[in-house]
Amino acid sequence: GICHDQGRILVNEKQQTNVEHIYGVGDCTGGCMLAHVASMQGEIAAENAMGHPAVYDGKTNPSCVYTHPEFAGVGWTEDQLKEENIGYVVGRFPLMANGKSLIMGGDGMIKILAGKEYGEILGVHMIGPRATDLIAVGALAIGTESTLEEVIGTIHAHPTVGEGVREAALAARNRAIHIPNR
Repeated sequence: GICHDQGRILVNEKQQTNVEHIYGVGDCTGGCMLAHVASMQGEIAAENAMGHPAVYDGKTNPSCVYTHPEFAGVGWTEDQLKEENIGYVVGRFPLMANGKSLIMGGDGMIKILAGKEYGEILGVHMIGPRATDLIAVGALAIGTESTLEEVIGTIHAHPTVGEGVREAALAARNRAIHIPNR
Protein backbone atom coordinates (compact mmCIF):
# COMPACT_ATOMS: atom_id res chain seq x y z
CA GLY A 1 0.00 0.00 0.00
CA ILE A 2 3.00 2.37 -0.14
CA CYS A 3 2.80 4.83 -3.04
CA HIS A 4 5.65 4.66 -5.52
CA ASP A 5 6.48 6.04 -8.95
CA GLN A 6 8.72 4.28 -11.45
CA GLY A 7 10.53 2.32 -8.75
CA ARG A 8 10.97 5.10 -6.21
CA ILE A 9 9.11 5.33 -2.93
CA LEU A 10 7.27 8.63 -2.58
CA VAL A 11 7.93 10.52 0.67
CA ASN A 12 7.18 13.96 2.05
CA GLU A 13 9.63 16.41 3.66
CA LYS A 14 9.43 14.34 6.87
CA GLN A 15 10.60 11.28 4.88
CA GLN A 16 7.14 9.82 5.57
CA THR A 17 5.34 7.64 3.04
CA ASN A 18 1.60 7.72 2.51
CA VAL A 19 1.43 5.11 5.30
CA GLU A 20 1.85 7.32 8.37
CA HIS A 21 4.19 5.05 10.37
CA ILE A 22 6.43 4.02 7.45
CA TYR A 23 9.35 6.15 6.28
CA GLY A 24 11.68 5.97 3.30
CA VAL A 25 15.24 7.27 3.01
CA GLY A 26 18.17 7.15 0.64
CA ASP A 27 18.35 5.66 -2.82
CA CYS A 28 14.87 4.08 -2.69
CA THR A 29 13.30 7.56 -2.70
CA GLY A 30 14.92 8.37 -6.04
CA GLY A 31 16.49 11.64 -4.95
CA CYS A 32 20.15 12.46 -4.71
CA MET A 33 21.89 9.11 -4.24
CA LEU A 34 24.70 10.02 -1.87
CA ALA A 35 25.53 8.44 1.49
CA HIS A 36 25.47 11.74 3.37
CA VAL A 37 22.00 12.49 2.00
CA ALA A 38 20.67 9.08 3.06
CA SER A 39 22.19 9.55 6.50
CA MET A 40 20.51 12.94 6.97
CA GLN A 41 17.22 11.59 5.68
CA GLY A 42 17.53 8.71 8.15
CA GLU A 43 18.00 11.17 11.00
CA ILE A 44 14.95 13.14 9.82
CA ALA A 45 12.85 9.96 9.60
CA ALA A 46 13.99 8.80 13.06
CA GLU A 47 13.18 12.19 14.62
CA ASN A 48 9.69 12.14 13.14
CA ALA A 49 9.11 8.50 14.09
CA MET A 50 9.93 9.45 17.69
CA GLY A 51 7.52 12.41 17.64
CA HIS A 52 10.12 15.15 17.19
CA PRO A 53 9.19 17.25 14.13
CA ALA A 54 11.98 17.57 11.57
CA VAL A 55 12.09 18.19 7.82
CA TYR A 56 14.61 17.40 5.10
CA ASP A 57 15.88 20.41 3.14
CA GLY A 58 18.12 19.43 0.26
CA LYS A 59 19.34 22.95 -0.52
CA THR A 60 22.44 22.37 1.63
CA ASN A 61 23.20 18.98 0.11
CA PRO A 62 26.77 19.01 -1.19
CA SER A 63 27.75 16.97 -4.22
CA CYS A 64 31.27 15.62 -4.06
CA VAL A 65 33.54 13.79 -6.49
CA TYR A 66 36.46 12.09 -4.76
CA THR A 67 38.99 12.23 -7.58
CA HIS A 68 42.27 14.05 -8.02
CA PRO A 69 41.59 16.91 -8.13
CA GLU A 70 38.47 16.82 -5.98
CA PHE A 71 35.24 18.46 -7.19
CA ALA A 72 32.45 19.71 -4.91
CA GLY A 73 29.43 21.94 -5.18
CA VAL A 74 26.38 23.03 -3.25
CA GLY A 75 23.43 25.26 -4.07
CA TRP A 76 22.61 26.94 -7.34
CA THR A 77 24.74 26.80 -10.48
CA GLU A 78 25.14 29.71 -12.87
CA ASP A 79 23.02 27.90 -15.47
CA GLN A 80 20.19 27.45 -12.94
CA LEU A 81 20.34 31.09 -11.87
CA LYS A 82 20.22 32.23 -15.49
CA GLU A 83 17.33 29.87 -16.26
CA GLU A 84 15.36 31.23 -13.28
CA ASN A 85 16.34 34.82 -14.15
CA ILE A 86 17.83 35.41 -10.69
CA GLY A 87 20.29 38.29 -10.47
CA TYR A 88 23.67 37.23 -9.12
CA VAL A 89 27.33 38.11 -8.81
CA VAL A 90 30.27 35.74 -9.15
CA GLY A 91 33.49 35.56 -7.22
CA ARG A 92 36.26 33.30 -8.51
CA PHE A 93 39.55 32.57 -6.85
CA PRO A 94 42.22 30.44 -8.57
CA LEU A 95 43.96 28.16 -6.10
CA MET A 96 47.30 28.83 -7.81
CA ALA A 97 47.17 32.07 -5.79
CA ASN A 98 46.72 30.16 -2.51
CA GLY A 99 49.89 29.24 -0.63
CA LYS A 100 48.57 26.05 0.98
CA SER A 101 47.28 24.77 -2.38
CA LEU A 102 50.73 25.38 -3.85
CA ILE A 103 52.36 23.53 -0.94
CA MET A 104 49.99 20.61 -1.56
CA GLY A 105 50.88 20.60 -5.25
CA GLY A 106 47.32 21.40 -6.20
CA ASP A 107 45.55 23.71 -8.56
CA GLY A 108 41.91 24.55 -9.00
CA MET A 109 39.25 27.19 -8.42
CA ILE A 110 36.72 28.27 -5.83
CA LYS A 111 33.59 29.99 -7.16
CA ILE A 112 30.92 31.71 -5.08
CA LEU A 113 27.55 32.77 -6.48
CA ALA A 114 25.66 35.37 -4.48
CA GLY A 115 22.44 37.31 -4.88
CA LYS A 116 22.97 40.59 -6.68
CA GLU A 117 20.81 42.70 -4.36
CA TYR A 118 21.64 41.36 -0.88
CA GLY A 119 24.79 39.30 -1.43
CA GLU A 120 23.31 36.12 0.06
CA ILE A 121 25.32 33.01 -0.81
CA LEU A 122 23.42 31.02 -3.45
CA GLY A 123 26.02 28.50 -4.57
CA VAL A 124 29.60 27.43 -3.94
CA HIS A 125 31.58 25.28 -6.37
CA MET A 126 35.18 24.12 -6.10
CA ILE A 127 37.78 22.03 -7.78
CA GLY A 128 41.10 21.39 -6.10
CA PRO A 129 42.70 20.10 -2.93
CA ARG A 130 40.34 19.65 0.04
CA ALA A 131 37.26 20.65 -2.02
CA THR A 132 35.19 17.81 -0.54
CA ASP A 133 36.15 18.94 2.97
CA LEU A 134 35.63 22.64 2.34
CA ILE A 135 32.21 22.38 0.69
CA ALA A 136 30.60 22.14 4.14
CA VAL A 137 31.45 25.83 4.56
CA GLY A 138 29.37 26.59 1.48
CA ALA A 139 26.51 24.42 2.73
CA LEU A 140 26.58 26.22 6.08
CA ALA A 141 26.60 29.62 4.37
CA ILE A 142 23.58 28.68 2.26
CA GLY A 143 21.72 27.09 5.18
CA THR A 144 22.22 30.14 7.41
CA GLU A 145 21.56 32.60 4.57
CA SER A 146 24.99 34.13 5.05
CA THR A 147 26.10 37.00 2.84
CA LEU A 148 29.34 37.80 1.07
CA GLU A 149 30.03 40.41 3.73
CA GLU A 150 29.69 37.81 6.50
CA VAL A 151 32.11 35.45 4.75
CA ILE A 152 34.51 38.37 4.16
CA GLY A 153 34.21 39.41 7.82
CA THR A 154 35.11 35.93 9.06
CA ILE A 155 38.80 35.44 9.82
CA HIS A 156 40.16 32.44 7.92
CA ALA A 157 43.29 30.71 9.17
CA HIS A 158 46.51 31.13 7.16
CA PRO A 159 47.92 29.20 5.45
CA THR A 160 44.88 27.09 4.54
CA VAL A 161 43.06 26.18 1.36
CA GLY A 162 39.93 27.45 3.13
CA GLU A 163 41.06 31.06 2.97
CA GLY A 164 40.36 30.74 -0.76
CA VAL A 165 36.65 30.81 0.13
CA ARG A 166 37.09 34.27 1.63
CA GLU A 167 39.14 35.35 -1.39
CA ALA A 168 36.33 34.22 -3.72
CA ALA A 169 33.86 36.28 -1.65
CA LEU A 170 36.22 39.26 -1.85
CA ALA A 171 36.50 38.77 -5.62
CA ALA A 172 32.68 38.91 -5.92
CA ARG A 173 32.92 42.41 -4.43
CA ASN A 174 36.00 43.38 -6.51
CA ARG A 175 38.08 43.47 -3.32
CA ALA A 176 40.34 40.46 -3.85
CA ILE A 177 43.71 40.66 -2.16
CA HIS A 178 45.81 37.99 -3.89
CA ILE A 179 44.51 38.32 -7.46
CA PRO A 180 43.79 41.31 -9.70
CA ASN A 181 40.28 42.74 -9.43
CA ARG A 182 38.28 43.18 -12.61
